Amino acid sequence: MNHLNITSVRPNQFIRYPKYIPIVFATLFALLLTACGGGDGSNTNSSLAAATPGIVVPASSTSANSTSNSNTSNPIASATPSAPSAASATDTSSTSSTPNAPPSASASDAASASHGSNSHGSGSSTSSSGSGSSSSSTTTPPASSSSTSPAAWVAPFFGTNGHFVATNSVYSSTPLATQASHLTTAGIHVYRQDAYIPDHIDAIADKLIPGLGPNVTVLPMIEANPWVDPSLNGKQPTEETAYAYAYQLSVYAAQKLAGIPMVEFGNEYDLDSHNAPIRGDGVNVSDFDNSTFPIWRGALRGALDGWRSVDTQHKTKLIANATAGWLYFGFLDGLMTGTQPDGTTGHPKITPDVIQWHWYSDGGDIENAVGLTGTYNVLARLKASYNLPIVITEVGVNLSNTEAQAQAYITKTIAELVAARTTYNVIGFNWYELYDDSTGAYGLMTNSGQPKPRYTTMQTAITNATTTTKN
Repeated sequence: MNHLNITSVRPNQFIRYPKYIPIVFATLFALLLTACGGGDGSNTNSSLAAATPGIVVPASSTSANSTSNSNTSNPIASATPSAPSAASATDTSSTSSTPNAPPSASASDAASASHGSNSHGSGSSTSSSGSGSSSSSTTTPPASSSSTSPAAWVAPFFGTNGHFVATNSVYSSTPLATQASHLTTAGIHVYRQDAYIPDHIDAIADKLIPGLGPNVTVLPMIEANPWVDPSLNGKQPTEETAYAYAYQLSVYAAQKLAGIPMVEFGNEYDLDSHNAPIRGDGVNVSDFDNSTFPIWRGALRGALDGWRSVDTQHKTKLIANATAGWLYFGFLDGLMTGTQPDGTTGHPKITPDVIQWHWYSDGGDIENAVGLTGTYNVLARLKASYNLPIVITEVGVNLSNTEAQAQAYITKTIAELVAARTTYNVIGFNWYELYDDSTGAYGLMTNSGQPKPRYTTMQTAITNATTTTKN
């Protein structure tokens, strides 16, 4: 779900960048000058993007051997391509109590990086190839691509979404103690929150987490959109620039949010407006845009590598497949197997610890989803392909639903996801969202903090489920 000041967004997209956030442009400009000015330009390696003195970005290789390796041991990866595991001799960012923030995009730039208006659910993705068989060009995923052992429980199971960094909104005006009460009274203990610039990460670390108290776990969704990288000055991003931009923000986040149970990188990259329309159901890698695919891959790899360069003990579980869900298996498969939409192989791979998916009521039953190319048990497909824990980071109802329909969907879907904990290794979900806001009346509560009937239904569904899962 995106919260953008644009009109070409499908109704079930997560916030990309709050449109009201004040940015002190002079400060950002000074940061950019600090990052880019000084030094002997003749000694600059064009494959690197060391945006701050404390963050050295390794070269982003496009070879198959350059994976986002969760087993890297260096505090901050070296800029020397031939020795990626050697720590920088001058680096102190992994132990600094006040990390240097990388330069960030302005509010207007970030808001302009919108997702496309492709609609998912019931096979409604824009199609330029008809409803051909999904078996003709499907990439066969490996049995498991996990580079670390899945954790049984890294966070509580029941969650919802919120937008603390959206100024002049119900999320910024409602006291955090009140929000925590609204969450925990319903039995909800995970709060997914979006962040796009260092200021947002600071707000989550310094205000949101302590303000909510010990009974609410924050799940940050950190996005470094390649198209708002200020160092590009409007130029087209590449896999290398996307990697570097995400790496920098991720290092900063890992320092500020050290020890947090789980972090998600990117949101619905497969629906971004820079992509060509998805063909068919998105079941195959070939259904996606070949020109933008490596850029998203670079952003996700950079985010993973940046975080892991700081979190060498792997205390935080990482989500990094950035899909809108539905039947978009092809996007995930290409990222996990190093396959391009044009069919070429041997490209870098992502190595997340956890897989995320989104699901809204217009998609029907997640275990019996009917698309153009067939009927799919989405959870079974994900488990069989990668055998990683699954989190449904957005689940909700569309605005066309009545309150009674929303209540019925909650009752059915929450019970189904709880049962899927054992069957498919689903380790949690995040309802979209806690409060109604400018994107529409998606909330469990109104924008004045009054419970809607669906709030009570959610509370009952969670209470009924506590005998079979931890809350």
